[in-house]
Amino acid sequence: MKAGNLIAFAKAIPNAYATILFSDSLWIGLGLMALTFVSPIIALAGAFALLCALLASRLLGYEGWDSTQGVLAFNSLLVGLAIGYYYPYSGWATLSPHFFGLLAIASLVTMFLYIGLNYLCQSWFKMPSLSLAFSIAALFFWYYLVRSGHFSGLNFQKPLLFQHDLQLSWFWQDYFVSLGSIMFVPDLVVGILLALLLFMITRIGFMLSLMGWSICYLLMQYTSMGSSYGIFFPGFNLILISMAVGSVFLIPGKSSYLLAIFATVTGFLLAFAMSGKFYYTDLMTPRPSFLNLPIFALPMNIVVIGLIYSLRLRLQHRSPILNDYGILHPEKALDAYLSRYRRFVSAGVPQLNMPVTGQWLVTQGHNGEHTHKKDWALAWDFEIEDTQGKKYAENQEKLADYYCYGKAVYAAAGGYVAKVVNSVPDNPIGEVNTMDNWGNYISINHGYGFYTLYAHLKEGSVKLAEGDYIKMGEKIGQVGNSGRSFVPHLHFQAQAAIDAGSRTLFSHILNYKVMNPDGPNRFITSGIPEEGELVSALVPEKGLANILRLSYGQEQSFEVEDKSGSRLEHWQVDLDLMGNHSIVSDSGSSLDFSIYHGIFNALSLKGRGQNALTAFAFAAGRIPWIENQSLVWQDEPSLSVVMNPLWKNLTLFLIPFFRPIRVQSSSQLSGAGSDILIESKTELSVFGLRLKSYQSSLKLDRSQGIREIRLTKSKQQILSATHIEIKEQTDV
Repeated sequence: MKAGNLIAFAKAIPNAYATILFSDSLWIGLGLMALTFVSPIIALAGAFALLCALLASRLLGYEGWDSTQGVLAFNSLLVGLAIGYYYPYSGWATLSPHFFGLLAIASLVTMFLYIGLNYLCQSWFKMPSLSLAFSIAALFFWYYLVRSGHFSGLNFQKPLLFQHDLQLSWFWQDYFVSLGSIMFVPDLVVGILLALLLFMITRIGFMLSLMGWSICYLLMQYTSMGSSYGIFFPGFNLILISMAVGSVFLIPGKSSYLLAIFATVTGFLLAFAMSGKFYYTDLMTPRPSFLNLPIFALPMNIVVIGLIYSLRLRLQHRSPILNDYGILHPEKALDAYLSRYRRFVSAGVPQLNMPVTGQWLVTQGHNGEHTHKKDWALAWDFEIEDTQGKKYAENQEKLADYYCYGKAVYAAAGGYVAKVVNSVPDNPIGEVNTMDNWGNYISINHGYGFYTLYAHLKEGSVKLAEGDYIKMGEKIGQVGNSGRSFVPHLHFQAQAAIDAGSRTLFSHILNYKVMNPDGPNRFITSGIPEEGELVSALVPEKGLANILRLSYGQEQSFEVEDKSGSRLEHWQVDLDLMGNHSIVSDSGSSLDFSIYHGIFNALSLKGRGQNALTAFAFAAGRIPWIENQSLVWQDEPSLSVVMNPLWKNLTLFLIPFFRPIRVQSSSQLSGAGSDILIESKTELSVFGLRLKSYQSSLKLDRSQGIREIRLTKSKQQILSATHIEIKEQTDV
C-alpha cells in the first residue's frame, strides 16, 4: 500500500468516530476514540469492528484506498461498541474467537445494511440514513447474545482504566452518563470529558445537548421511566435529536431551536412508547425473567429523518433554513449562511432578474393605486421616460413613438413556457380592451407552483410555443399595448398558477441599479423596485475574474508598507474539491470569494493579519464592475473580516437569539475610462454603539487589475499595498 493511501486509511478511523456526533472534525474523532479507551474492552470491540468495515469497503470497491471518509463504517463501529458493552467479560481470556468472529460478522452485516438503507433514504428522503442501520443490526445481535447466553448488560460491568467515587446531583450525573452512553461507556468522567470536548469544538452544539437533556430530565418527572448507571437510551437519543435538528441539519436560529424542542419532546414520547420488556425462560442462569429492550438510536433516527424530510416538502423554503451547504459544524454553517447566502438573498423569497434591459421607470409597484390591488398587488409596471419626463419621442398619439413600444422582454428565470396569448391587437393610445384584460402574455413555469407573467405584449411578438424550455435572459417577446393598457408598458409579476390573473407571489429582483440624477446611482443586490424609481439591470462584466487576475492558479504580488516597514506579499488563487475559490496569501491569510453574475463577493477570511489580503477583504466586500459611472451600495460583510476567531464565535453563538454585534459597510464606486476607484467604510457596532471604524480604498484598472489597496483605521493609515508586475519581482 502506498504511503499516501496508508495515511488516508489512518485518517478514516477518527473520521468514523467523529461521524457519530454529526461531525467531520478530525479532532472530535480522535477525542471520541480516546474516550472509548477508558474502557479497553469496549474500545477494542469498536476498533476491531471499524477496521473490518473499513477494509471491506475498500476491498469490495465501495471506497478507494485514498479515501479518508469513515461514513460507510461508523455504523459498524457503533455495533462493535454495543457488542463490547453487552458481551460477558471475566478477564482477557474470555475474548475468544467467538467474540472476534461475532464482531467481524456484525461489522459486515451492518455495513451492507447501511449501504442499502442509505441509498433508499437518499432516494426517498434526500438525506442520509444516519445510524438507522446500527439501531436495527444492534437489536438483532443483542437478541442473539441474550438467546445464546453471551450476555451481561444489566449494568455497566466492564473494567475501566481508572476508578473514581465522583458523585454529582441527579441532573448533572445523568447528563454526563447520557453523553458517555453515546460511545457505550456510560461513565461519569467519560461524559464530563466528552462534554468538554464538545464545548471546545462547538458552543452551539454543547448548548443544544444541554437543552435536549433538560427536556428529558423534566419529562422523566411525569413518567415511570427512570435512569440507571447502565446505558440510558432516552438521554442520549434526546441529546442527539436536539443537536441534529437545532444545528446540524438546520441552520442555527430561533426557529431551529424551537423545532429542536418539539423534536426532542417527540423523541421522548417515542422512546417511552418503544421501551418494553423482553420475557424469557432461563433456568440455568440466575438472571431475571425479563430484560429491558434496548431502543438504541431508533427514536433519534425516526424523528430526525422524518422531520427533515417533511421540511424538504415545503413549497417555500423559509425559516428554519435547511443546511444544504455541506458544512456539519454549527458555527461554520451559520457563518457560511450569513456571509455567503443571507447577504445576497432573503430566505424563501424567489429571486428574479430584471425582465428588460436599459433604464425603465416603475410606473406602478407593489400595492399600486391603480390596478395592483388584492390578489394582484405584488406586481410591477415598467415604462421608459426621457430626461424631460416624456414617454414618447414626438407624437403623443402615435403608438410607435413611445420609447418602450417594441422593446425586447426577457425571461426573468429559466423554465418552461406554460401559456401563450399572442393574437390580441395593440390598442390605439388612450383606448383599452377590457374583453382581453391582460392582452398578449406569456407565463413561464419555474416549478413548485411558481410562475412569472409578462403581459400587454405586442401582437405577434412571442415566437415561443407552450412547452418550450427557455433560459434565463432569453428574449420572449416585445413590449406592446394590448389588453387593459392605455399606453405601452410591461406588466410583470410572479404568480401561483398558469393563467393571467392568478394570485401574485412575493418576489425580489436581483442586481439592479436605482438611478439618482443628483448623485451616485444605488446598487441593490436583492430588493423590490419602488414606484417612481428609475431602474436598470446591472450589466455583468463577463471577464471580471481575468480582469482582477483571480482565475484559478493565477498569481500576483504586492509591495506592502505599514509601520513595520516594507515587504513583498504574494497571492495565488486556489480551488478546493467543493468548487470554492480562495485567494491564498503567503502571509498566512486566505480569503474565500465568488464571482457570480459578474459581481465579485468576498466571503470568509481566515487568518486575519496586517497584510494586503486583509485590506483587500475590507475594500472588496463586493465589486460590481461599472465603468464611467458612480455607484453606491450597502453590505454586511463576513464577521471574519473585522473579528478575531474568539469574538466571531461568541457572536455566532448569540446571533440565533439576538444580534448585539453588527458589521456593516457602505461603499462607493467611481470610474473614469478604464480606471475604477472603490472606497468603503466598514463599522463594527455593539448594541448600536460604533466600536470600530475602518476606511479602505481599492484602485482597479481593466488592463492591470488590482493596482493599489489602502486600509485606514480612525483616520490613521494601517497599510498600503501596490501591485508589482512579475518582471519587476525578478529584478528585486
